[in-house]
Amino acid sequence: MVPKPGLLYFLVLVTYGLFLTFGAWVFSLLEQPCEDDVRRALSAARLVFLTDHVCVSEAELEAFLAQVLEARSMGVSVLRNVSGGVQWDLASSLFFVSTTVTTIGFGHPVPISDGGKVFCLLYLIFGIPFSLCVLSITSQNLLILMHDMPIRYIRHQFGLSKVMVTFLHGFAFVSLVTCLFLFIPACVFSLIEGNWSYLDALYFCFISLTTIGLGDYVPGEQASQRMPALYKVCATGYLLIGLVAMILVLETLKSILKSNYILTFFLLTSGNVAEDHETEPIIAPISAITALPSKPKDKARRRLPHSLSPQSENLYGSVYAPRDS
Repeated sequence: MVPKPGLLYFLVLVTYGLFLTFGAWVFSLLEQPCEDDVRRALSAARLVFLTDHVCVSEAELEAFLAQVLEARSMGVSVLRNVSGGVQWDLASSLFFVSTTVTTIGFGHPVPISDGGKVFCLLYLIFGIPFSLCVLSITSQNLLILMHDMPIRYIRHQFGLSKVMVTFLHGFAFVSLVTCLFLFIPACVFSLIEGNWSYLDALYFCFISLTTIGLGDYVPGEQASQRMPALYKVCATGYLLIGLVAMILVLETLKSILKSNYILTFFLLTSGNVAEDHETEPIIAPISAITALPSKPKDKARRRLPHSLSPQSENLYGSVYAPRDS
């Protein structure tokens, strides 16, 4: 006997809460010792500095460090300023705009002026929905070319079931996207950045394309970076194309789940899914509807055209063409 959907959904929520708690516990175990080591090293370095520079008081050092940290929180680094770097040139601003409207949000740099903050609010009110619409439309068009058409071709060519073809296509597609947008770009970033290991670069690619955007790794922030403007533009293009690829991956995984009817056991209306699907009304052709008179003269039963017949297998003239069952 299958448990009720409400009970299954409650178990999912409990499992998710335990999953979050487990993740927090693991991060606490892994990161707390490192944080303690950094604090001890920083305290020792501060003590050594005050001992070697008796002319600097502790209050003056505190004030200077507070000013440096405040500038750093605004995206301005003291070391970078010494090397002559610029945070808000056109390429860096394009990188900031692209990562902000796509909700990646590295947080480096950030608007400093009041006018910049006001414009950022107004710009994002329209920019975020517009960006999501563009990414969604692009991914839906690519989904037809990279998902629907290949599955339909393989099914008709080899006579395989839809579930098997969907699973095989999804596995191949996700593997290809992972290589093209995670593993290979991680190699490129680790070579260009220099001080990034391959793990750091892979971590940056995954955090960015999943729109988490922690901001601990930002490309093109080194003072000795060659052609930083071109590098920023290329990184912006990579992130935009990668986001579309991630949407395609999510749609592919969703189609795999739908084909196996896994999620229906957790839905509150799962018992009526098949019934609702069978009783879904068929939208008639617009041309056929307009061809019928609004007030027929005779009351006799009229024969419907072939395109309107419910026994018709192929609704060539309908508003939408249903996908392969």
